[in-house]
Amino acid sequence: MTEASRARGSGTRRAVTSCAQDGLWFLHGTAPCAPAYTVGRAYRVTGELQVPALRAAWRAVVRRHESLRTTLVEESGRPVQEIAPECDPRAFADLGAAAGPDPDATAARLYARMASEPLDLAAGPLARLGVARLGADEHLVLILLHRAVADDASMAIVVEELSACYAAATACRPAGSASPALPPRYADHAREERVRLAAPGLGERLDRAAAELTPHPSPAVPPPDRPRRVVPEYEGGAARFHWGAELAGPVRELAEAEGVPPYAVPLAAFQALLARYAGEDRVAVGVPVATRPPGFERAVGCFENLVVVCTDLSGRPSFRDLLGRAARSAEAAFARRDVPFDRLVRALGPDREAGRVPFCDVLVAFEAPEPVPDLPGAVVRRLRVEDAYVRADLALTLGEAATGSLAYRTALYDDTTARLVLRHLRTLLSAALRDPDAPVDALPLETPERARLAVRAADGVTGTAAPDLPVHELVRLRARRDPSAPALSWDGEVVSYGELDRWAGRVAAALGAPDGVAGRPVAVRAASGPRQIAASLGVLRAGGRLVCLGTGDVGERGRMVLGDVRPAVLALDGDPDGDALAAWYRDELGGTVLDLTAAGREPASGPPRDPAAAAVPGPPETPAPAPSRLDEAAYVTYTSGSTGRPKGIAQTHATFAQFVTWFADEFRMGPGARVAQWAAPGYDASLVEAFSALTAGATLCTVPDKIRANPDKVVEWLADQRITLFQTVPSFARQLLGLIERRGPAEPPLALDHLLLAGEPLPGELAGALRAALPGVRLVNLYGPTESILATWHEITGPVRGIAPIGGSIPGRQVLVLDDRDRPCPAGVTGQIVIIGPYVTSGYVGAAAGDRASFQPVPAIPELALDGGHCYRTGDLGRRRWDGSLEFGGRRDFQIKFNGVRVELTDIETALAAEESVADCAVVPVADTHGLVTRLVAYVVPRPGAEEPGPWRAALRRRFGGSALPVSFKIVDGLPRNAGGKVDRRGLPRPGSSPAGAAGTRRTRVEREMAALWSELLGGDPSAPDDGVRFSGDTFFSAGGHSLLVPVLLRRIRERFGTAVSLPEYHANPTFVGLSALVDAQIPSVKAASAIMMG
Repeated sequence: MTEASRARGSGTRRAVTSCAQDGLWFLHGTAPCAPAYTVGRAYRVTGELQVPALRAAWRAVVRRHESLRTTLVEESGRPVQEIAPECDPRAFADLGAAAGPDPDATAARLYARMASEPLDLAAGPLARLGVARLGADEHLVLILLHRAVADDASMAIVVEELSACYAAATACRPAGSASPALPPRYADHAREERVRLAAPGLGERLDRAAAELTPHPSPAVPPPDRPRRVVPEYEGGAARFHWGAELAGPVRELAEAEGVPPYAVPLAAFQALLARYAGEDRVAVGVPVATRPPGFERAVGCFENLVVVCTDLSGRPSFRDLLGRAARSAEAAFARRDVPFDRLVRALGPDREAGRVPFCDVLVAFEAPEPVPDLPGAVVRRLRVEDAYVRADLALTLGEAATGSLAYRTALYDDTTARLVLRHLRTLLSAALRDPDAPVDALPLETPERARLAVRAADGVTGTAAPDLPVHELVRLRARRDPSAPALSWDGEVVSYGELDRWAGRVAAALGAPDGVAGRPVAVRAASGPRQIAASLGVLRAGGRLVCLGTGDVGERGRMVLGDVRPAVLALDGDPDGDALAAWYRDELGGTVLDLTAAGREPASGPPRDPAAAAVPGPPETPAPAPSRLDEAAYVTYTSGSTGRPKGIAQTHATFAQFVTWFADEFRMGPGARVAQWAAPGYDASLVEAFSALTAGATLCTVPDKIRANPDKVVEWLADQRITLFQTVPSFARQLLGLIERRGPAEPPLALDHLLLAGEPLPGELAGALRAALPGVRLVNLYGPTESILATWHEITGPVRGIAPIGGSIPGRQVLVLDDRDRPCPAGVTGQIVIIGPYVTSGYVGAAAGDRASFQPVPAIPELALDGGHCYRTGDLGRRRWDGSLEFGGRRDFQIKFNGVRVELTDIETALAAEESVADCAVVPVADTHGLVTRLVAYVVPRPGAEEPGPWRAALRRRFGGSALPVSFKIVDGLPRNAGGKVDRRGLPRPGSSPAGAAGTRRTRVEREMAALWSELLGGDPSAPDDGVRFSGDTFFSAGGHSLLVPVLLRRIRERFGTAVSLPEYHANPTFVGLSALVDAQIPSVKAASAIMMG
């Protein structure tokens, strides 16, 4: 095809496209109805406006510039310019009268309506002008140009020529006579560009540009208010700013002093801010730059390219150092502006997603002064109406004198968030200008006043009353107050508070002989139920330090715990000779074993006892120990040991009493409440459930061990036992949810009024489904390590997007997110969750006692009203949301990087768990010999009849878009869990050495033919038998394809398989396996349709 080729008989001419047009055509194909790629202006005209003259002037401008008459059409799978001989009649629109009380608001509404109409690249017109009457002498003029035919500089040319042509028309001269010389043709530029691209030297510049982006920088954006959806949404808003001379002057002065362009100062500050949000050392932003060559100064067209400015922030640079780095990065990127962006992307081969431009989730543009139309007889003012559609997640536009705007996609961000980002940017920039030698990571993002408010809001210590009595004394008071009230419900029997009190007294008496256990650890090894509760209460009453061991604590972990804590007594439910762990403790450690059956429940027969005396046990055989001091240890619990050796954590009577009394009061435990004890013995949640209920006068109902892990049985048990409060982990709650939703009206209703979830991140969709299924139930998300029992809580009262927040501090604790310098992180910045306060354990006991790294005190910061002091550094990542609530960000050891992109394993698990066919799942990384993660393995417990991974892969595509997560699947019968219900990853089967789908896997006919098709396009051997294996884990781009080959691929698919795959469908299924499955699924419907048409 030559530039002069013509369409048949239409008078149109076809020409080659420019690289910029190719890229826009590809983006248009991914979302044909997205009107984000336009240049628009709105002008308010006061005075006389001759609409016929304006129409003539616009048509004259369009005639002068071929690009304004151009559309992009497909030819042999590639775009070409189609240039119409005349102005399309639809290019000018009289919008009629549009009166309103606020002319500017009316103008914004009309502009938004016009801009919301997609400009079809093939149908056109791609240059439009509209005029509306606001009043007798008030008009609104709107100009909208697609970026495929015009850039921002072109708008200035259009406005200037429109003014001249209008002046000529109103003076009764031909509108086109105002500028007789025709400008250069954009088609000539496109042809010359192709020649330049073939010249020597481009490859070297392309290699340098690619090297600066290798490894690929991770996306660096502020945390979104809502998770990204697979189907892109371009609707946007904008927050404008005008910081004035207060900042404009110092910016110029610093730029002059450092010898850098003024734009480098806010650019460096913005990249520093993005680095703080993302926790990355390399930050990339896209910058649109002009590529207008000499001789085309007055031409209208898309003379624009995207360059990526990637700045390195490693090594804690000062702002002055960072400014130099940012300026050099920008200068190098701008010097390579002639390297087409699509060629750069092709060379780097990143994964592609619909609606996202690689490396350009954030754009930075520099706004130049621009003329307004000069219309004789009228005063024209440009209206600052914002584009309703945004090209990127965020787009910062910087104008003169510290002005500009921050545009954002409303699907991701709220206006409040955008304004907070601008406030952070201003605070950081102001501090940098005052002290450019300060380290960038030390520059504040919030004013001291706001930082103080955040610290105070997190303070749950101040005003929290200290407890007066330990929990066992509180339970005894409850027994004296109402001895006949039901304390425990178990296996159809009820134990009253009075009976439980006497039972605990007998255990305490048995422990007191002969030497007593006051101040010494006592281990209780018993199955869940009344005997375990009575024994635990008896240990506390005897002054011992309670250590609970479940019946499942056998083997290495049980021996580790007993060997570490060295209990004075092991209280056992049964004969020591029949328990291997008890026998080992007795024989190897020389320990004392107490058979709890000797101090068992009192006989049910016999005359009723006097209720007043029923709460008081008979005289003990040994003197009662001295009352427990609140600062003494009440119990010792051990971590699961799933990541190493179990660590002993002691909590004082004060901590235990403070927490359970708050817990019981907040969640409305009391007489009449029936509280489930779901957590297994040995886990601190079990103690919390038990003693919160018993101190408040509620009835504790212990879930039998044999049904604890069976969701079907647990739902029946919840209904039968009329449970009002149930605490579990989100993954188990998800299993219960489906059963609850399917309960019929004939089945007993649930009596639940509280559902507490802890131990795992809570997905928002699960929270929403639970609220819908249990509309009268209070849903609460809890967070906290064993070292503080719990730390934060958040009640779910409305829709949750993404992961549910963990809320605010529980009384008695101050939960902060601190950076590496122990300074509170501003909103949006990830740091470590640190818990400060008197109710945090003082340290580990036993062999781990010397591990003090996690308990290093937080230094006081008086200017922020932070007292500091004793704390626990959780190792968990978190950040303060824009609304002030805390968000859990996972653990560092659950984050991996794949191809330079940070991946949170719990995010993948959440996406899989939401799939209906998945009952349970866990994801682990697999690394090569160099320690680099090469793939992920998902262990899936499928629901009955679901054993194919197709829906699971689809679930990951819905959540992560086109990103090709290298996940293989292993089907297992169940996941190993620790005593707290969390997955024990060390107990998972070892991943195999080859991912699913490797050699030996049978390929479908579609996969075999798809492999041959890919090989044809990518330069391989179409007959190679192993290409299905070669491509199995690839996307088309990672296998060597590029954007202009995608339409060719889709055309070949249509020709070979007889089914059409759209660009959006391709982007949702970009992998070899996913695309093959999509085509395979569509073939039956194509055959059926053919059969119907053929009768």
